[in-house]
Amino acid sequence: MLIALAVLLLLSVSRSASAASFRFQIGDCSDDVMRVELRLSDLGYLSGVVNGRWEQSDSDALAVFADTNQVAIDQAADLLFSVDAKPASAVSSVFASGPQQGFLVTYGTLMPWDEVQTKLEVGKSYIVTSCYSGIALHMVCVSVDSHAKMQPELDWDNATLRGFFGAASSSEKQPVVITVDGILIAASVQQAAPSMENQPLPEYAMYFYGCLTGVNEIPDAEHEAIVKIAANQGS
Repeated sequence: MLIALAVLLLLSVSRSASAASFRFQIGDCSDDVMRVELRLSDLGYLSGVVNGRWEQSDSDALAVFADTNQVAIDQAADLLFSVDAKPASAVSSVFASGPQQGFLVTYGTLMPWDEVQTKLEVGKSYIVTSCYSGIALHMVCVSVDSHAKMQPELDWDNATLRGFFGAASSSEKQPVVITVDGILIAASVQQAAPSMENQPLPEYAMYFYGCLTGVNEIPDAEHEAIVKIAANQGS
């Protein structure tokens, strides 16, 4: 009986420690921080360095875990260390539609446009993969100038690509990777203009690191930011 009570007491203390560990302040360092970081990393919510120091990326990962598991952060302590905790991969399909924000399923190399430009071939089909959902499709390179223009290879590819975007606005951009010579290269794809939506296979703008706009021949800040996200270098 005494042994059983001791075990229950230890479990109670462990739960209390877990709950307390969620009240970290940015900059806190402890074994409890390390424990929570390791668990978030194991579940796929934390891609950063596990160092026992509570940082904003750790806080953000915990918030996503709580949201994914539909619990408040101050109620997530027991769940985080239980077998019922949902890993990030279990909900990756959520990122297949709607405005894309979340963890990257895949990411690529931040390759300068002048180098990418020498590798792309007009008329050749390439595999393009969403960084958020991991869904892949085929696109054909139409032109290579200040940036690339690509066209879905088949109607199925076009329908899949449209699913990457959550809004009807042609200004929306999404992080993707394109496979070129076996290398995953970070890119930003922009939704086709409304005037082209009724075409069977519209052209999409594909920007890489260092690409220029077709109007003023200057870098596009939004595309540059999306490309960095696709390279897992987003702020």
